[in-house]
Amino acid sequence: MKQGSLWPWVIGVALTVHVVGSLVVVAIATSDSSVAVEEDYYRKAVHWDEKRAQERTNTELGWSLTFEVTPPTRPGDSPVVAVRLADGDGIPLSGAAVRVESFHKARSADVIRIPFVAAEEAGLYTASPAMRRNGLWELRFTVDYTGDRFTHTETRHLYVEGSW
Repeated sequence: MKQGSLWPWVIGVALTVHVVGSLVVVAIATSDSSVAVEEDYYRKAVHWDEKRAQERTNTELGWSLTFEVTPPTRPGDSPVVAVRLADGDGIPLSGAAVRVESFHKARSADVIRIPFVAAEEAGLYTASPAMRRNGLWELRFTVDYTGDRFTHTETRHLYVEGSW
């Protein structure tokens, strides 16, 4: 072997190790569901004024949305989320379209989207989302009723697993 012919190989191996290592790091970083980028973040930022207008609409409507979560009674079942919706005078709102986007704060890439079904009781809506972990959850509700849209976001510690 000629003197100095080893250096090109050393540089080639070093570059290859660097590229492969970078690809491994990117693969690990993008496959972790505990790290997420807000969906449509750019569109939401551009339409910030619309978000503020929606907050004003929420205040003007004066509607209230409360919810409770009942853990499942059997392993493998989903919890039941019950939403109560009322107008500013406390009169239950029946016939609304209620939806939620929810995610556990430790797994923010795993967003659960589910519509609610109206119960027999006026102003009560229920759903059984596949929530599988106790802890801090963010729930983003959207309600459409008689041409009006109401939104409500709440972050709460929820118990969604049974204690069997």
